[in-house]
Amino acid sequence: MPQASATTSHNASWICPVCKQPLVWQLTAWRCDKQHSFDRAKEGYVNLLKVQDKNSKDPGDNKDMVMARRAFLEQDHYLPLATKVADLLQDCCSQSEHDIPLSLFDAGCGEGYYLAKIKQQLALNGLTVNACGSDISKSAMQKAAKKHPDIQYAVASSFNLPLANHSQDVLIQVFAPSSAAEIQRVLKDKGWWLSVTPAPEHLFELKQQVYDQAQKHETTSTVPEGFSLVSQTRLSFEMHLSTLEQRQNLLMMTPFYWTVSEEKKQLLLGNLEFVSTDFDIKVMQKKVEG
Repeated sequence: MPQASATTSHNASWICPVCKQPLVWQLTAWRCDKQHSFDRAKEGYVNLLKVQDKNSKDPGDNKDMVMARRAFLEQDHYLPLATKVADLLQDCCSQSEHDIPLSLFDAGCGEGYYLAKIKQQLALNGLTVNACGSDISKSAMQKAAKKHPDIQYAVASSFNLPLANHSQDVLIQVFAPSSAAEIQRVLKDKGWWLSVTPAPEHLFELKQQVYDQAQKHETTSTVPEGFSLVSQTRLSFEMHLSTLEQRQNLLMMTPFYWTVSEEKKQLLLGNLEFVSTDFDIKVMQKKVEG
């Protein structure tokens, strides 16, 4: 089992899901002052998901979806997206002075691909980052924690983040549901929220083969209360999926794989060689409270 470093308790701002008190790493488990205790799994993550936050016995993406997404992302098909988010984050940080490590959180982080790539790029640019992430999928957290032992992970709902108030400098959210109120709660004043959602053309070739009349995604410049919009960027590029395995992994990452007929599935796997990506990236800053 990976061993916690001497600084583990300082790298994460986990709070107890029962009483909301800070959790501290004590030899073998995370504990709060009221002695609620949460063991760390052998892979290195901690499960802080309350029973009432579960919407099923095993919430979140299933093991097959997690495995397919990990295989697809590890081939760096979406690396331009991770690089762009890191560049935008670097620009944000250049506007502030940080003489202590930057606290960076990924809400709905999946297998941790984006968080790890962004942390790595920021480190190459001389920025020290304490990175943490959470996802409601236990399968995703198992894979993330095992692959990235330098990042703290927790099973948790993005609508009930297990983080202390005003504890994070930056929160990123890539294709994940979220609660603006929760993000506002955990960010420091003037903290940054980077949100990635599908833009109109995202995976449109796939949708055209699934639906008789494919609808494009809609984007909006609407910003939740308590935040100001700093920038809105559209990033697009084409992927060449030259192998059947690549096409199958992409399809299994989406809900389409689990709903389309076998006939359409085989058609997709045979023809989906070039696919457009299209991302809407918003950079928002939390307004100073009071």
